[in-house]
Amino acid sequence: MGVSRNRLCAGVLKNRMACLLSRICSASLAVLLLAASPLLADTVKGSQDPEFLQALSMWLDTDETESLPAFAGLAAQGNTAAQILLGLIDKTAALQGPYLTNLPRAERIALLRQPGGLSGQSWMHAAAQTSPRAALWLDLWQMQGGIEVAKGFAAHDEKRACRESLLVQVSRQESGFDADLIAQPWFPESLRHLTTARALALDEAEALPRGHPLRQFAGQPLAQDDLRDWLQSAPLALPLRAACAAECGDSTDMCTLALYEALGSYHSLAMIGSPSVALVSEDSFAVSPRGRQAVARRITLMHSARVREMTYTRLSEIDICAADWLRAEYRSYHPGLRPSPIVPD
Repeated sequence: MGVSRNRLCAGVLKNRMACLLSRICSASLAVLLLAASPLLADTVKGSQDPEFLQALSMWLDTDETESLPAFAGLAAQGNTAAQILLGLIDKTAALQGPYLTNLPRAERIALLRQPGGLSGQSWMHAAAQTSPRAALWLDLWQMQGGIEVAKGFAAHDEKRACRESLLVQVSRQESGFDADLIAQPWFPESLRHLTTARALALDEAEALPRGHPLRQFAGQPLAQDDLRDWLQSAPLALPLRAACAAECGDSTDMCTLALYEALGSYHSLAMIGSPSVALVSEDSFAVSPRGRQAVARRITLMHSARVREMTYTRLSEIDICAADWLRAEYRSYHPGLRPSPIVPD
């Protein structure tokens, strides 16, 4: 396999750690704000370390060349926060930027996983030794634990992960949940339609805002204008609004509607957000360049190459800015052409 996984990672770290450490003292205001975000939930070991916060700030700014080697070094030193984040990046394609996506396989493995076996091992295994939150992610990925995984994420205030767990469970068992479970305080209000009949009671639907997509699960019509208005204030739509505010400020409302249509479903909307609120809050992630990139990447990965351009054309009818932005984000993942070597005379 050539250069070993350890040497690949060490070689990158040797050239960059000195630069990284020199920048810690000049951490930006964004890093200081992020330092407070884990206080919203139980603190993960290492999430307050200056080195982790500096690497996190760079990663949120989409700088993978500096942040990923830094996370890898911290993970090897036993930083649980870095181990969890690397595990989530490794498992979630939408969190992987162009630099990481286009790395050779061996280098990707060296950056994202701990040594072991033919392809390394997820750092989440190491994190799970001390972090119940990490253990929950492993149970989710290995399809163990059932409803208790979702309940555990809710207890840790990991709302996005809780929703993901419930949607995975419904997909796996091909049925919803009984009324007693849905009535429990921890169960997300946003998923109350996941009943055994996979429908929402008419009285519950009529109590929702006119543009709420869940009204459709009670057979109610959903006008596009009402949906657009709902998206402007719904907590679930924060990532879409933040992306549109930054990229299409002159047409934020129509851009948000276009991105929702591109996601294709309410369930897809429920799956996006901060990878872990113990490491970065939903607000901080949504407004970051990484958060915007993750929205576009998730949409891109939902459409095959055959239908992608047709999708952009259809979205242009809603908002041309949103369609152009998604097209540009998709193209940013194309590996650049390497210049031919010049042979001296």
